[in-house]
Amino acid sequence: MNFLNKSSLFLLEELVKKNFSTRYKDSYLGILWSVISPLLSMIILTIVFSTVFDKSIDNYPVYLLSGRMIFRYFSGTCSSSMSSLRANSNILLQKNVPKYIFILATLLSEFIDYLISLGLLFVVMFITGAPFYLTLIPLSIIPLFSLIIMTTGVCLILSVASIYYKDVIYLWSSVSLLIMYSSALFYPISIIPEPYYSVITLNPLLWIIDQFRHFVVFGKFPDLLNIVNSYLISIMILIIGIIVFKKYEKRITIIF
Repeated sequence: MNFLNKSSLFLLEELVKKNFSTRYKDSYLGILWSVISPLLSMIILTIVFSTVFDKSIDNYPVYLLSGRMIFRYFSGTCSSSMSSLRANSNILLQKNVPKYIFILATLLSEFIDYLISLGLLFVVMFITGAPFYLTLIPLSIIPLFSLIIMTTGVCLILSVASIYYKDVIYLWSSVSLLIMYSSALFYPISIIPEPYYSVITLNPLLWIIDQFRHFVVFGKFPDLLNIVNSYLISIMILIIGIIVFKKYEKRITIIF
């Protein structure tokens, strides 16, 4: 993969604008859906599950939203990456541009949504009277970097796999659902009994969400070993993604 030059940076900027604007192009509320969608989800799931986990989870809306926003970034970016190359095939066929730039544009445009959700999280924390751990909240960038690294690797793999095998798109919807339910978005990890606990902990997104909640929601520094393991797994996924993408990217235009 080549480094971004001036023309590539310009294309990247335009792609990010395009991705973000077209998402809400035919909507009356537009960008407000970036706030309304997670807010509605939080309200509905809070009504359904807060009575069940009321005693085991303090400030359930904040707990739920903090996990939901991370999963939404991961799932949304991965889903968008599978169509990013095909949707921009006209550019790929006409210009000699690095193909990974379309995946990078997806990562950045979805990150804008993540930042909006982060702002919503702080608003919900303020409304519900949740404590703000000012010394630890900035450290939430630690699991965020791990999330971005892992998501980039998965996106690189899915973007080329979906070109060669369209079934990957349908398969991913089921895999994404499995990841969601195993990420402890709306329930505490402690309620999972063995041997299911050992299985569910194989989900790297679970630990990234748990680390984020420790910094922002619980006001505690998470287990350092969990952070190290998360980064090791994320870097491994990224390396695999780069290898797979680099191996097949030259044949993509032939398929188009």
